[in-house]
Amino acid sequence: MGDVGHAVPSLHSTPVGTPRSAPSSSEISVLVTGFGPFKSNLVNASYLIASSLPSSFTLPSKDGSVERRISLHVHPTPIPVSYATVREAIPAILKEYTDSHEGRRPDLIIHIGIAAPRLYYSVESLAHRDDYNITDIEGRSGYEDGEKRWREMGLPPILKPGPVDNQSVSSSSFSMSLSTPYPPDDRFLKQWKGFAPPNLDIRISHDAGHYLCDFIYYTSLSLAYRENQNRSVVFLHVPGASEQADIERGHEVAVALIKSMVTCWIDEGNPSA
Repeated sequence: MGDVGHAVPSLHSTPVGTPRSAPSSSEISVLVTGFGPFKSNLVNASYLIASSLPSSFTLPSKDGSVERRISLHVHPTPIPVSYATVREAIPAILKEYTDSHEGRRPDLIIHIGIAAPRLYYSVESLAHRDDYNITDIEGRSGYEDGEKRWREMGLPPILKPGPVDNQSVSSSSFSMSLSTPYPPDDRFLKQWKGFAPPNLDIRISHDAGHYLCDFIYYTSLSLAYRENQNRSVVFLHVPGASEQADIERGHEVAVALIKSMVTCWIDEGNPSA
């Protein structure tokens, strides 16, 4: 077991570059987080994968007319596996990012965590509000920091990636987003596999586990939900192995996931919209 502390370091300490103005339609920003050690997982592969990602790469648009710059902003330290810390850290990280980018949120957000028993990679389609009974590195359940607060706010039991509820939006509260998100589905999975190395076991999952992975996912989705923003957020579960080859494989899977989010949520949009 390990605890990396409660501090939420400044995004300015990340090596990925200085704050930029609001991106153009050919530039897409992605915020990425990974977790720290917990219980018997003395090394957390999720942060090793997150921190291995490039600061940027380019991707042609679906029709080839525009080459977009994908700019990645990886949070510079692992997130402690603590309900209380996640509750405080995610809003703080997002606020600092937004403040340093002239009020614009990241276009896409990816949280990465391990599912140690799994040997496959999965993107989670939904997050849960309730039943965080497994204790964190501080020996606490997630009820006080999660379910109790979220119920008092009137938040739904399940949240998924998706567009803002237009009926509740005012022009002053909604910041335009490049993406039209929807829950990962078979179409999304096919695109993800197309970008990933061949013969990898890549899946859509409908159960994020009711632990810190599920908790950070709901925290991030609920923040967008409460602020009338598109919920352009995914959670990526990776195997727990942390040898160099495992990190390189996870790196490729994560880059492929980003490309699929851009293609499906930005280039193509929601097919049911």
